[in-house]
Formats: sequence, structure tokens, C-alpha cells
Amino acid sequence: MKPERRDTPRIPVALEAIVSTSKSGYQRTVTRDVSLDGAFVVTGKQKVGKRKPVEVALKLPFDGEEKFHRFRAQVVRTAGGGSGVLFEGVDSEAYAALMNLVFSRQAKAR
Repeated sequence: MKPERRDTPRIPVALEAIVSTSKSGYQRTVTRDVSLDGAFVVTGKQKVGKRKPVEVALKLPFDGEEKFHRFRAQVVRTAGGGSGVLFEGVDSEAYAALMNLVFSRQAKAR
């Protein structure tokens, strides 16, 4: 098994997502996994080039409700019908919701 190359754990979770690129507009999709640093989003046949900037909106649970949070990101890999994105710009509310999700799921896995 290869060691993880990320700073924070990734958790398998299907979240509603919207991916926006300057070329192809908006695509409704889902995530395959997320971490505090990024996510893998299913893009199907639509290819998003490596190193391309994207905007990703994730529907995250927080304070008893679900809300879309926007993340500026960069595609760092493409594989298996999707793209791995690294978050670059995260506001404090979005980061808090992401932390809550990641650490609550990680605690349940133990």
C-alpha cells in the first residue's frame, strides 16, 4: 500500500457538487472522496486538464442544514472518470463545514 501524500485524511463520501471551468461552464456532479486539502470529483466523459483552475461548490452539512460552499481549486490529477482537485481558496465558514464533516466521519470510522 502506498503511503498517503496528503496532509489530512481523505474520507470516502458522495457529496453533491458543481464544478465550473472557464471552458465548459457548470457541471453538476458528486464527489468520490474529500479531505481538508481537496476532493476527487466525478467528471465522467468531460475531461478537465491537469493544472487547470476550477471552482468547486460542495454541498456540506453544517449546523443542522446543508449548504453549498465554494472553493477555488486546481486540478492535480485525472483518472477513473474524474479529477482530483487541490483547494486553493477556502473561506472560514467553508473550511469549518469541511473540518466538521471530515473529522466526524473519521471518528465514526475508528
